Amino acid sequence: MKSTHDFYLFNSRIATHILFWVAYYILFGLLWAGQEGYMASFYLEFVLLPIRILAVYATIYFLLPKFLLKRRYTRFLVGYAIILLSAGMLQRVFIHLFYEELLLNDFSTGLFSFRMFIRAMVLINTTVLFVMGVKLFQLWVIERERNEQNNEKMLELKANRRIHRVSTGHIVYIEGLGNYVTYHLLDNSKITVYGSVKNTLSTLPKNFRRIHRSYIVNKDHIKSYDLNSVEVQNQFIPRGSSTNDDLLLG
Repeated sequence: MKSTHDFYLFNSRIATHILFWVAYYILFGLLWAGQEGYMASFYLEFVLLPIRILAVYATIYFLLPKFLLKRRYTRFLVGYAIILLSAGMLQRVFIHLFYEELLLNDFSTGLFSFRMFIRAMVLINTTVLFVMGVKLFQLWVIERERNEQNNEKMLELKANRRIHRVSTGHIVYIEGLGNYVTYHLLDNSKITVYGSVKNTLSTLPKNFRRIHRSYIVNKDHIKSYDLNSVEVQNQFIPRGSSTNDDLLLG
């Protein structure tokens, strides 16, 4: 199953965020260059970037998990409106003080220009919605793969001249001995079939882990573990020295 790190460049969230905002800064610095020139455009984007970053992160790391994902839509909308209004006013103040008056020496546009205030809110809203859309897509992909993984696969095991249909979710662990493997099930029953541990692992979902040359465990049934063994259903399965914790938990 995909983890959140699979969506980041170089498997680093920090590096991905930095590269995104650098690209954002360059792109909008080029797009919004007017008659004042590129230098003024990049200066303005530099001044406004912290406000947009704060608005984005307040939305995706506070409003999104606390309200939207928990279906508290009214609180999410109220919180989102507060963020837009606050960021819009703050951006308008920064534009007026540090761009219009300081850089352009233009005092013709008032600080509380309604048209400029609405424009500031629209620009912030566009940025926040874009990043939130990317975040929601990321969460959707992870949730979809989690659901697919949770859909239990049915195995058909041939033993004692019968075909036994077993749900993978009911398999606690698998023990290999010579040319045979034994499936230990939740109801404490066992099914022994002809095969190898290696070939058996290839037929199982990703939540099964080979922790020893002779043992495979269903990580969903792991109760505890240490450097030497893994506990499943009151059984302690030997753990190979090369098995790391990431293999058990990942």
